[in-house]
Amino acid sequence: MLTRFSLKSQITWLSTSLILMTVILLTASYWFRIADYAESQIERQMYFAQNVLNQNLSSKEQVLITAASVLAADFGFKQAVATRDKNTIDSVLINHGKRIKADLMMLLDLEGKLLTTGTADQFAKTDVENSIQILPLQGVYAQILSIDDKVFQVIVVPVKAPRAIAYVVIGFEFDQLVLTQLKELVSLELTLIKNDTIVQSSFDESDIANQPLLENNLQSESLLLSTSDYFHQTIAFGGSSEVSVVLSASLVEIHQDFNRLISSILAIAIVVIVIAIGFSRILSRGISTPLTILMKLTKKIGSGNLDVPKLTKSLPREFSELYQGFSVMGSAIEHREAEIKYQAERDLLTGLFNRHTILTQIEGYLRNDINLALVTFNIKAFKVLNDTVGVANGDAILKEIADRLQVFIGKLDSQVSAYMLAARTNSDEFLLSIPMSSVDNVESFIQLLQLELERPYWLGDVKINLSLYFGVANSVEHGVEAERLMRRSSMAVAAADEEQVFVRYYQQGEDEAYLYKIRLIDELESALESDNSPLFMNYQPKLNFKTGEIDKLEALIRWINKEGDFVNPEMFVGLAEKAGLIVTLTRWVILHVIQQIAQWNKAGYHFQVSINLSAQDIQHEQFVDYLLDTVRKYQIETTQITLELTERDLAENEGLVATRLTYLKTLGFEISVDDYGIGQSSLAKLKTLPVDELKIDKCFILTLDQCEKDQDIVSSTILLGHKLGLRVVAEGVENKESLALLTSFNCDYAQGYYLSRPLTADKLIQWYDNYESLI
Repeated sequence: MLTRFSLKSQITWLSTSLILMTVILLTASYWFRIADYAESQIERQMYFAQNVLNQNLSSKEQVLITAASVLAADFGFKQAVATRDKNTIDSVLINHGKRIKADLMMLLDLEGKLLTTGTADQFAKTDVENSIQILPLQGVYAQILSIDDKVFQVIVVPVKAPRAIAYVVIGFEFDQLVLTQLKELVSLELTLIKNDTIVQSSFDESDIANQPLLENNLQSESLLLSTSDYFHQTIAFGGSSEVSVVLSASLVEIHQDFNRLISSILAIAIVVIVIAIGFSRILSRGISTPLTILMKLTKKIGSGNLDVPKLTKSLPREFSELYQGFSVMGSAIEHREAEIKYQAERDLLTGLFNRHTILTQIEGYLRNDINLALVTFNIKAFKVLNDTVGVANGDAILKEIADRLQVFIGKLDSQVSAYMLAARTNSDEFLLSIPMSSVDNVESFIQLLQLELERPYWLGDVKINLSLYFGVANSVEHGVEAERLMRRSSMAVAAADEEQVFVRYYQQGEDEAYLYKIRLIDELESALESDNSPLFMNYQPKLNFKTGEIDKLEALIRWINKEGDFVNPEMFVGLAEKAGLIVTLTRWVILHVIQQIAQWNKAGYHFQVSINLSAQDIQHEQFVDYLLDTVRKYQIETTQITLELTERDLAENEGLVATRLTYLKTLGFEISVDDYGIGQSSLAKLKTLPVDELKIDKCFILTLDQCEKDQDIVSSTILLGHKLGLRVVAEGVENKESLALLTSFNCDYAQGYYLSRPLTADKLIQWYDNYESLI
């Protein structure tokens, strides 16, 4: 792909990009490593801090236990508790609390209700009672207790005389001073949280507002990218279910170290990039100069000048070798161009001109007013010969024909041979373009050519004799357009092959008929795709001899073309088969016939309708599925459809056809053999194929009343059909006498103009409603 950047710029960008990529990868690597290291350090710090905090709580717990035990053992205190002397109890609690510097002194009864408190802070009694409900009253017990947004470490000790008569609760508050002391001890900030609410913290009040203490902890990858100054971790505090502590480790120093590292890397990268740009410029200049020379040489060769001059400047060894390679390439291209031109203009097997080349040459001659006779010839039954002797020997014969053509042309007068052209235009088809002064001398020329070409050919010891057909068209009588003249010459040789004549001249009107058929194929294809198709269906009744009723019809497609002309069905159906449209055409017929049957069923008319098929239809892999899907869609019975095939269609790919027809018959469809008596079928086929009905071809019925031989053939065919268990239909009944003969022959059904011409669906119903039996 071309780029708008020069080679110098690309080299510079390449080196700079590589350096930048290296810097980015190094930075990413350092980032992950430092982040992992920072996270491990913080985790270690948190671990040690948690241990120190737990040890501190344990040591304070022992102090509280000792102080509470001394108070609970005091005889005077026990006596005051026993007698419920509130004044004495309050005095003892206050004095003892002052001595041990306790922040909480309370006395509880055996049910845990508050009796009195000697605390300086005045808490609401309900707040105190709600908070002390979590204290288990069983022996000596340490607990973290929260009262009215204050957190205490308390000890509960029973007062015994000698049984427990009350419980003493002594506690120390975790205020900011205590947290500050703990902070110095563990080197971390501490914050007490109760029910997602900050109770106390070693942070200043201004710092607390900026710290996301309650958010999720940072991951290691985000430690270095975070704008937060602290890493927070929440842990349990003294086994309390309400109060937890948030440990906060500072990230400021880690961020500063990382920023300094990034700054150093960027500074180094900038220096290296500047150096790389300088070296890239020097390197690109050394490369671009030889490339400029080579580029100019390439343009010269590309313009068609393949003469490569000697190298005058000193270039690096690799570029010198490349320059010499261009010199060799120039010679190779010149040779290759000659080969390509030869292959583009010639038939590779015979060396004669190909179709495109001779067409171009003929166009040039005709433009220069040189009259030409185009002689196209091909070999009779060449495919059979090729299959017999093998492709290699067939090719050898074609080469020999081409050599004899060249020799023959060389023997002619130089003024004639100079304008003669020979080409191989198809597998076994050759074309000669002959300058002509008159039409009369063409046939004598062809006779001489025939003598030359039909001499025996030898394949080793085997002698091969060929028969050739010649087709002729000339620019004097048949047009001066090269393409048309070649087509007409080819049509003439095809006609010679079909008519089995040695030489066949193009006849006026044949090309027009050919083009008319091409137009019909295009128009038919459009008609099959159109929603308002000019195609339509007619239906011809069949008379049941046994009942005298009309219970069967034959569906016949009809077409009025764009010019309003009726197109013979045999013509456009045949064209559809040759053009590969027959499957589409049959699907169109099946769809419209089944739709019509469904309409008749709803109206109360029940007919069995015959649909004509071709060999291509029954062999098509999707035919059976389409037929069954259409029948199911319109909800008609399969027994209402008869599938008609000719003897020729039954003979093509007989195994596959028999298999599919047998399957269709098991589903209820009936099978009919159309045009029986004129095709290739034998009695053996009728014995093996799943046939229900024979239709005797109309050529035996049209003059049945006048020809005794036809009568013998028809009567014996009906008898044979009945013995094989088949129904017999006579088509082409034209008169009353023929109908009477068929009745005497015990024919099953009759069809023909005497009964009715094919009619549209509407007219058929009108005819049917007025029908009177002919029997």
